[in-house]
Amino acid sequence: MSEECVHGFEPGMCATCYPPPEPVKPLPARRSPRSAAKSLRSPAPGATGKAAEVRPPALPNRMFHVTHVSNLPAILEAGELRPSTAASPALKLASPITEELRSTAPVDESRSVADCVPFSLSPLATWWGEVQDGAAGPTWSDAARAASTIDFVVLGVDLGSVEDDVVVSDGDAAAVVTSLARSAEDRRRILARAAADAAVLQAAEALVPGTVPLSKVAIVAVANDPRRDEVRAMLQAAGVSVKVAVYPPWFVPVVAE
Repeated sequence: MSEECVHGFEPGMCATCYPPPEPVKPLPARRSPRSAAKSLRSPAPGATGKAAEVRPPALPNRMFHVTHVSNLPAILEAGELRPSTAASPALKLASPITEELRSTAPVDESRSVADCVPFSLSPLATWWGEVQDGAAGPTWSDAARAASTIDFVVLGVDLGSVEDDVVVSDGDAAAVVTSLARSAEDRRRILARAAADAAVLQAAEALVPGTVPLSKVAIVAVANDPRRDEVRAMLQAAGVSVKVAVYPPWFVPVVAE
């Protein structure tokens, strides 16, 4: 079987790793009076216009969980990703203020945001960009400010594998103004907004109540080759079979020119 690209697609199927060539614009053809007159006529029954050729953007189909490599041994030992209320990570990104906000923000009648495993709909999420830029402000812990972004790993999970349980938000899930989608119809609505608006895509969260087995992880991305070798050895020792890919753009801050 051919290997997938870093985004989990077959070779040639990923628009990022295999960008299509720029289309060549043909020179405008000279039209005869007859052809010009024909273009003014009404289209034949069943004909499709230009608007019918425009397809809506594809909905996000993968979500991403970012964690420090020092947290990986405990995750592998547990065999699952756990919410913050049930985990004791070696390195915590969130400050006590953020943890309190997420533990008091309800997802449903019995669970809070902190009772869910958090994912982003984009590996370039807004919050991850803040960490890459130095984790300034009261949202983040001192450990987050001291950590190097190349020491993190990104775990990708297909949305379809947890579709019945996942709750999708259109922004920070603990914020009062954020909308939470629990039903399939509402989830699709927010996913469609995220597909059409990069700001929503990068701010949105996908929350899985309870735990997420490591068997659901489709790909693990790291920043460089030494980290790939380290993480791959850790996964093999734990009996976890998953592709580990090197993709620096997910870990290195983008400097605006």
